[in-house]
Amino acid sequence: MHIGGQMSLDFILLGALEEPRSGYELKQWFDEVFSFFWNADQSQIYRTINRLADQGLVTGKDAPSPIGPDKRVYRTTAKGKAELRRWLKDGPVSPAQRTAVYAQLIFLARMPDAEATQFLVAMKAQADELVAALEQVSDDDASPSDEGRRVEFFNRASLGLGLARAKATQAFVNTLIDQHKAEFGSEGRHGNRT
Repeated sequence: MHIGGQMSLDFILLGALEEPRSGYELKQWFDEVFSFFWNADQSQIYRTINRLADQGLVTGKDAPSPIGPDKRVYRTTAKGKAELRRWLKDGPVSPAQRTAVYAQLIFLARMPDAEATQFLVAMKAQADELVAALEQVSDDDASPSDEGRRVEFFNRASLGLGLARAKATQAFVNTLIDQHKAEFGSEGRHGNRT
């Protein structure tokens, strides 16, 4: 079964659920591993798990919980592992450029220059924070097994790509602020255009 046109979240969950996890544990893992690059709320994760279960790609069973009633633990099925492998064999997914900031930049001309500058400064602050946070992620090379080293290698690759993109955004925004200042001045000459 081919998951036609599905979001990458489906495949992220298929990979994550190769180890049994409850929905809550999955959300914690997701936030730890993907928080800099991807956001999914708890309800989105549960909806996706349910859809994957309906397709036979994950299965769930009740398991004892140390703090209360039983919890539902999910795991990728053989069919789900095959689908994840197919997705990986298909090659890199081109990054979707459907980020809201592209539209915001287009419509920023409708704002007075002072407010446009505030937007650009906020964009710069976000880029600076992301770069700083990614640079703080530890780089632990102490994985003893071959499989551990492979996992660590590809984790570092993902981090490296994210950091390179964040630095590119940071450099772009710094240049954009300078260009805006040179073109329109630091005080802003243009009022609101509608």
